[in-house]
Amino acid sequence: MLYALTKDSKMITAKAATKEQKYYCPSCHEPVILRQGHYYMAHFAHLKRTCGTFSEGETNEHLRGKKLLATFFRAFGARVKLEAYLPGSKQRPDLLVQLPDQQLLALEYQCAPLSLRKLQKRSRGYHDVGLAELWILGNNYRLKRSLPQQVAQFMRWSKNRGFYLIYLDPIKAYFEVVYGIQKADFLPLKYQYWRTNDVKKLKAFFATPQKIRLKHLSLSERKKQKYALAKQIYYSTGAMRKLQQLTYQKRLKLTAVIDDCLALNYSYPLYRTATLWWRTALYCDQFSRPKIPAYELVFVDLKPFIEQDIDNFCKGLAFLKKNF
Repeated sequence: MLYALTKDSKMITAKAATKEQKYYCPSCHEPVILRQGHYYMAHFAHLKRTCGTFSEGETNEHLRGKKLLATFFRAFGARVKLEAYLPGSKQRPDLLVQLPDQQLLALEYQCAPLSLRKLQKRSRGYHDVGLAELWILGNNYRLKRSLPQQVAQFMRWSKNRGFYLIYLDPIKAYFEVVYGIQKADFLPLKYQYWRTNDVKKLKAFFATPQKIRLKHLSLSERKKQKYALAKQIYYSTGAMRKLQQLTYQKRLKLTAVIDDCLALNYSYPLYRTATLWWRTALYCDQFSRPKIPAYELVFVDLKPFIEQDIDNFCKGLAFLKKNF
């Protein structure tokens, strides 16, 4: 933490503190120690891990990031309190921000791993006291070729930018928005980047109208997809094994079912597994709804997206059966 109390209950920053004095946690009032060095930003740490509102073992990335976010939002004209305690929810966001329009915002810079259940609990706490919240992610949550649940749980939706995540690079000192996130079966994720160090520009970026387009698979992407499928058919394990058994029981040709069910374009990142598995299950048994392994998101209700996706697939299936 960046602030502590002196023995006469005055708040002091770690940068201004000296090791000759004694300091106490503003929340639990237990003793804390001052840590300073060449490689770490000055901060306070508990002697014992007994405090329920401060996380321990803050990294340099997290400490630098909090200070940088405070600088960015103050430049935007906001009033900022670092590590402010919220008695109503017994929580302490990294920053409590009062925006120029007077809206209060709990701002979290998440660098350490955080489970879905803990994220849901913390989000409910802010909601219960009427606070808006914004989660900015650190390097541990960087997107690569796939989208794990631990990253997906932070996704938000914008009508102008699609599904997105916001990162902060405290070394290069900028926000990085990863937006237009899309998935296709057996292929790497697709997404775009946009960077800024200005909160006003960040806000304008999401407000600027832009039509969202789901990308069609290129010829080379189709080849890669078919190659990945051919390998799965050859090794016949997991979900592919179940699909082979299902098509055999229904007296259907496996390759024909796959051709009818495999999507020809990228789609929104709604599902933890390939869409092919639930599509083929629905194709083979249209009188029962298969279990669909969707991501669990905290800030977006995926049900309308999933219902629309299923409806579109069923309409396409009905068209195929009627005309071919």
